[in-house]
Amino acid sequence: MKSKTTITLIVVLLCAILCYGFVLSRTSQNDISSDNPDGIVGTMSLSGSPFVAEIAPGLMFKIDTGSDLSTITAEALATLEKMGYHPRKEIYPVLGRDGMGDIQLSATRYKIDLPFHHKVYENDSTTYNEIINVIHNVDFAPSKNGLSVLGIDFLQKFKIEYQYHNKALNLYVKLPAGYVQCVDLSYSKALRTSIWLGKRYYIPISIESDENNYFIDTGLQKVGIKLPYHEVKRTLRPLYTDTVLSARGQYSALIDHSAILSCGDRGGAYTAYYYDNDEEEFAMNPFNLFTQDVLIDFIDLKLYLRPTYNIPKRKSPESAPTSQHSDSPFLVNKPK
Repeated sequence: MKSKTTITLIVVLLCAILCYGFVLSRTSQNDISSDNPDGIVGTMSLSGSPFVAEIAPGLMFKIDTGSDLSTITAEALATLEKMGYHPRKEIYPVLGRDGMGDIQLSATRYKIDLPFHHKVYENDSTTYNEIINVIHNVDFAPSKNGLSVLGIDFLQKFKIEYQYHNKALNLYVKLPAGYVQCVDLSYSKALRTSIWLGKRYYIPISIESDENNYFIDTGLQKVGIKLPYHEVKRTLRPLYTDTVLSARGQYSALIDHSAILSCGDRGGAYTAYYYDNDEEEFAMNPFNLFTQDVLIDFIDLKLYLRPTYNIPKRKSPESAPTSQHSDSPFLVNKPK
C-alpha cells in the first residue's frame, strides 16, 4: 500500500513538473526579428497619460512595462490588415497581467509584423514619412479590455529610449551614443513570477534615505514615484491630500512635493505619492519621473541618462532654445 502511495505521489509530482515546464516553454516574442537591427529599430510618438504610442497612422498601443503580455484589439488587427500585414493565428495557452492589471488567460495568440513609421512635423502639422523598419513575428494575445498594449514581454527585448522634449519613444538593440549610466536594474527571480511571459524589472531608489527596489511601471498615471502609506512616517513635512487615478480605480494619497530622492549617483527633490492599492507597494514610472532623455536597457539591465536635452525637432533654428540648461535634479552634468 505504501509503495502505491509513493508511486502515485511521484507520478503527480512528475506531472506537475511537466505542466510547469510546459507553461515556461510558452514564452513570448522568441521569433522577433527586424529588417534593420542597427540604429533605431522602431520609433513612436507618445501622448496621453499613461502614454499611448502611435507606431503608424491610426495604430495606437499603450506602453506598459507593468503588463506581462502584449495585447491587440480587433480594430488594430483590421488596421494592420488594411496596411498589408496579415496576422497568423496560433493556439497555445498564455497567462499574465494585461494593461488593466487583470490576470488574463488566453489560448489564442496572434503573430504579426509591425511597421514603424517615422513621424515628422511640418508647419506645426503632423505628417508621416516612409516606414523606417518592420519588426516581424510579434506575439499578441487578443485584448479583452479594448486596449492594444506593448507589454514587457515585447519591451524587454530592446533598449528603450524616451526623448523627453520630443515625447518620442525609440527602440534599440545596440546602445546609442550620448548616454551616461545612472544605475543598474534587476528583475524578479521568484518562482511565482517565472510563469509570466515577461520579467518584472526593478530600480533601486532612495527616498528620505530609505532605499527600496521600485517596480518599473510605465502604466502609472501621472505618478513618478509611488510608495505605500506606511512610509509616510519618514516625512517630517506637512503633506498634501489628493486622489490618485489608476487603471484599477481611485485612491486617496498623501503627496510630498519636496521628497529627497536618490537614484544611482543622482539626486534631488521630487514629488512622492503615498497610497495603497492592489499593485506593487513601491513603483516608479520613468516617463513621469525623469525630465530629460532616459534610456532603459532591459537587455543589459542598466538605466542611462543623457547629459543634455535633445532640442525638439519641431522647432525651427530661429525659435529653438539657445541653452540646454535644465533645473532637473537628474541632469548628469550642466553644459559649460
